Amino acid sequence: MDNMESTKLEEIAFDGGPPVLRIYKDGRVERLVGTQIDVPPGIDPKTNVESKDAVYSQETAQYLRLYIPKNSTSSSAQKLPLLVYFHGGAFFTWTASSPMYHTYLNSLVAEANVIAVSVDYRRAPEHPIPIAYHDSWDALKWVASHYGGNGHEKWLNRHVDFNKVYLSGDSAGANIAHHMAIRIGKEKLDGINLAGIMLIHPYFWGKEPVGDETKDPDKRAKIERLWRLVSPTTSGADDPWINPFKDQSLASLASLVCSRVLVCVAEKDVFRHRGWYYCERLKKIGWKGEVEMMESKGEDHVFHLLEPTCDSAMAKLKKVAAFMNQGP
Repeated sequence: MDNMESTKLEEIAFDGGPPVLRIYKDGRVERLVGTQIDVPPGIDPKTNVESKDAVYSQETAQYLRLYIPKNSTSSSAQKLPLLVYFHGGAFFTWTASSPMYHTYLNSLVAEANVIAVSVDYRRAPEHPIPIAYHDSWDALKWVASHYGGNGHEKWLNRHVDFNKVYLSGDSAGANIAHHMAIRIGKEKLDGINLAGIMLIHPYFWGKEPVGDETKDPDKRAKIERLWRLVSPTTSGADDPWINPFKDQSLASLASLVCSRVLVCVAEKDVFRHRGWYYCERLKKIGWKGEVEMMESKGEDHVFHLLEPTCDSAMAKLKKVAAFMNQGP
């Protein structure tokens, strides 16, 4: 065993796959996925969507990436829905500038004709849970500060219809979107009228299987082990941050002003049954809004990011865009 191998503190393998993260005794973190070079903002030649970065927290220097569709910047009278997006990556990898997220947001903004804000948050294990949620809330407060046209970013001041704000994310980002929607309902964030949330392959879990979810103890242990890595003070797989069915947060949606929810799942995704269960619970608690489901047959977790031009990915993109275009 060489010196590098001997300094390993922990190696995490997710869902039977290869290691995704290593932490060494000297504190170094080695990410083995999501390591592609971040891409800068600008004008996307395929969609003509324009993007730029802005800092939403001077204290932490965290940023977000804004997207605006073609020709919108030339018309100060045009007001468009706003999408606030939270990237996935199990809370430890990828960023708002990762190539696959930049590609996805460009395509979605062009298809839906919306303004988008893609939030970058500090990642575990250097910044453990619940820091990602705190950063995401700070980003939402920064966005809300533009209500009334007095914020720092003219794209938001001039072009956003704050009566049509949507939250979305994939995997861990969908988890964040859920918790942000709950907090908006509890704290009534001025300037944000939540029209709907779109949860893409949401990263929820629990100690006990739901539906036909895998009962394989090794698979379940790996998922919980990864969660404990990003949330070292957690109570486990029934922690309300990852299992919203174990506290009152899901029930809070019953009184939320948000009137529409879209949940997208993939047939081969280990988290598929949690998405279905989320919708079932919404209906059982008496929530009066509209719940929509979309299942992509033959596909796995976040396939739409890995193969964005496949038929299933294009169908999902159009579904999400149509959900926003239908309005509240």
